[in-house]
Amino acid sequence: MAISRILHMNSHHRSKGSHLQVAIDYILKDEKTMNGLLTGSVNCIKDNAYECMKETKRLYGKMDKRQGYHLIISFEENECDGDTAMKVIEEFVHEYLESDYEVVYAVHTNTDHVHGHIIWNSVRFTDGYKYHYKKGDWEKDIQPRIDRICEKYNLSTLDKSIKKTDKKEWDVLKDGPFIWNEQIKQDIDACVLRASDYSMFLQMLEAEGYEIKQGKYLAVKPPGMERFRRTKTLGQGYGIDELKERIVKENLNTYRSNQIVKSPRVRRFKSKKVRKTRMTGLQRQYFREMYRLGKIRKQPYSQVWKYRKDVKKFKLLQKQYLFLAKYGVTDVEQISDVQKDLRKKVSVLLKAKKVIVNEMDKHLKVFQAVENIDKEKKATIFYKMGDDIFKESEQIVFESKKTLEQAGLSFDDAKKLRGYYTELLQANERETKQLRKEINVGYKILNEARERKEIKELEARTISEDKKKQEEQEKKYVKSRSYQMKLRKLKA
Repeated sequence: MAISRILHMNSHHRSKGSHLQVAIDYILKDEKTMNGLLTGSVNCIKDNAYECMKETKRLYGKMDKRQGYHLIISFEENECDGDTAMKVIEEFVHEYLESDYEVVYAVHTNTDHVHGHIIWNSVRFTDGYKYHYKKGDWEKDIQPRIDRICEKYNLSTLDKSIKKTDKKEWDVLKDGPFIWNEQIKQDIDACVLRASDYSMFLQMLEAEGYEIKQGKYLAVKPPGMERFRRTKTLGQGYGIDELKERIVKENLNTYRSNQIVKSPRVRRFKSKKVRKTRMTGLQRQYFREMYRLGKIRKQPYSQVWKYRKDVKKFKLLQKQYLFLAKYGVTDVEQISDVQKDLRKKVSVLLKAKKVIVNEMDKHLKVFQAVENIDKEKKATIFYKMGDDIFKESEQIVFESKKTLEQAGLSFDDAKKLRGYYTELLQANERETKQLRKEINVGYKILNEARERKEIKELEARTISEDKKKQEEQEKKYVKSRSYQMKLRKLKA
């Protein structure tokens, strides 16, 4: 059965949207998605999806509070492969989110249970309104949609009677422990292998996006999971003491081949030079890890780091100068007018983006056919050579070519058409991003001008107050002096 769970990602106390970025990076990892084959995006480019979402929030002034939503769809073990899961995910995204939201999605096949992740922006790029999740939306709308799509692909659906009869079993299914156990174990094993001590192990887990609780037991929470899980519940070898023991014993040498390694052959020449043997792939990996962990260091040769702040300040001043020169700004008040014009341009670009996306939707079947033909090209070659395992791939290519024929397009023409729209979308996003950068530069100039004005006013007030105090002190002194003179005259 396909079980879904929706997670709300609020603003982080240290950095707004940091865990949104972590979650996106997590779901798009190559080792989980067959080297990126089982990934996709809508209304943005997946490689800079977070930046695109962030820019949309900044444009509409909605940087705080809820940052995004994370939907996890998990399938029954051995019921669904990665390609089928991808079809379910894509259909749900296009049906439920495509028209208004920037979306990134992926299917993970590195565990026993195939499962999909969908992350979308909390703010609509079309009008700036936030996605509003009401209590009961999951039960009334989200899960029924998923069930309907699963039925289309002959997959089992969620039995609603479970919720009514056995609440404990329902909660177990809803939390989806089968999604996480293997994944957490794999990440812990990788960190154990690379860590030199327990503190480094915890740092590596945090770098992978995990939240950590320490006490009598070690508890972890990966990106996308709602509750913490004690590591000791994962099985033998995952308690605190066991992990510390594994960190000491396990390293890259643990996984070296037990084969007898022949001593390298050394040839001697008259010059008395020795030809060095090349390192194996495992040796190179080992040295890379040693260098990354700080056990091997290059000798320092540069002192540039001392001037990092100065360089950063110089680059900012350069950007500000180019902004002022480009728009011919001679007065601070003109910057607000320039920014208004820039925001209008951004608004026009966003509307144009929506038009491009709508036009691409009209050719969605054609673009999918092109992708299928590209993807299954090699498999069809093997089928023609007599390998019946790839019969399904041959059928997919046949149907895709039929789709292109119905559309009156050749494969090359369809590919060019897809490239044309992709380039339009990318150009639109590049221009939008550049305009938003310029808007931010204008904001910084205005803020600095305000700060300078406030400092000058503060200095003027301080000088004025000091002058008044000095005048008052002088008056008091004069009064006391004249009083003393009078007393002396009276005494005389």
